[in-house]
Amino acid sequence: MARPWKTRDFDVLYERFVCQDDIKFGDRAYYLRYRSRYKECIQRLAALAPSTPVDVLDVGGGQLALMASKLWHDRGAVVDLPGPHLSYMASHGLSTFHWNLCNSDPPFESQFDFVFFSEVIEHLPIPGYIVLERLRKVLRPGGAIICTTPNLYRLRNVLYMALGLPIFDYFRYPDDETSLGHVLEYSRDHLDWQLRKVGFTECRVEYCQMHHSPTNPLFRPLAWLGYPLHLVPRWRDNLIATGYAPPNGKEADTHRVALRR
Repeated sequence: MARPWKTRDFDVLYERFVCQDDIKFGDRAYYLRYRSRYKECIQRLAALAPSTPVDVLDVGGGQLALMASKLWHDRGAVVDLPGPHLSYMASHGLSTFHWNLCNSDPPFESQFDFVFFSEVIEHLPIPGYIVLERLRKVLRPGGAIICTTPNLYRLRNVLYMALGLPIFDYFRYPDDETSLGHVLEYSRDHLDWQLRKVGFTECRVEYCQMHHSPTNPLFRPLAWLGYPLHLVPRWRDNLIATGYAPPNGKEADTHRVALRR
């Protein structure tokens, strides 16, 4: 049975716990602008998770695990490079860990029922399947990943290519002082291949339009005029993918059924 979903509950808690400058991982304006993406991810969790609390890992800022904890009392954890945002998450009861996905194995194994991997894979200058393999290992058998990333064929990229503008940051290995922008974006088929290569099952990669305006004010009028073109799925801005870690015997099958009940 899917979890009950009330938009008002999400909006109130999102405003109270995420739209705060104290989080020190983006500012209030950022979270207001990208509210639709966070809401879409949390709605996916509501549709896939059982009514009872589960163990949720957020790879990145921790906002999604925080929302799952506040909405449904899930046991939330967050992994990221060191930063002040981890102290904010810890103050709200989340377990926090330092982990560089590009060059090290996970600090735990088979501990989580769900992993949020939202807007991260496009920043990593290594093949996606290497990171996805590491994330698969942190999931219990039958556990699920929820991944979002920009769509390679989104209209913004088509326009930039036509104008001769750079689409991606320079493809280079990150150091400890410099963060990377988007070094690689995925098509739907490419992301599906990455998930299946490491053994995720029942993979589903969907085109999704999460409503927000471009940060560059010069492109906002063009985005508004071109919005009807998003009726063509291939040109939508985002991909949202789900997949399941492979089961491991009868006990794992039972666990998976419980997750999806």
